[in-house]
Amino acid sequence: MDTVVFLPEYRREPARLLRLLRRAAAADRDAFTRLYQALAPDVDAAVHVTLGGERADEVAAATFLEAWQSADLHTAPGTDVAGWIIGIAARRAGEQDDPRVRSHPSQHTYSPGETLAGLLQRRDTRRSPFRR
Repeated sequence: MDTVVFLPEYRREPARLLRLLRRAAAADRDAFTRLYQALAPDVDAAVHVTLGGERADEVAAATFLEAWQSADLHTAPGTDVAGWIIGIAARRAGEQDDPRVRSHPSQHTYSPGETLAGLLQRRDTRRSPFRR
């Protein structure tokens, strides 16, 4: 059974979320894990409103993968980290039934859930410093 960690101190203090995002942008997996733990309940709620079951879980995972991959683009002072990540979730959930969109999880040959689980567990490997 998975344990859900609720980190209300981060949710009440947007500056702390931004610090975690900045550390995640520098490939700090521990910071990304804490960011995930703080925002997963909100992301799950956002996607479950539109989707259900396994599709919602995959969209939630894909949301955090997108956040990990583009964190370095969203570290400006005053960034609403929770709003940005929940916005990704809402967009991805809305894309699920749009055949014109190719970015949702059902179009991938990998499992976003498995990829996210690997990212959250293996903290010793860093992203390439050459990634843009």
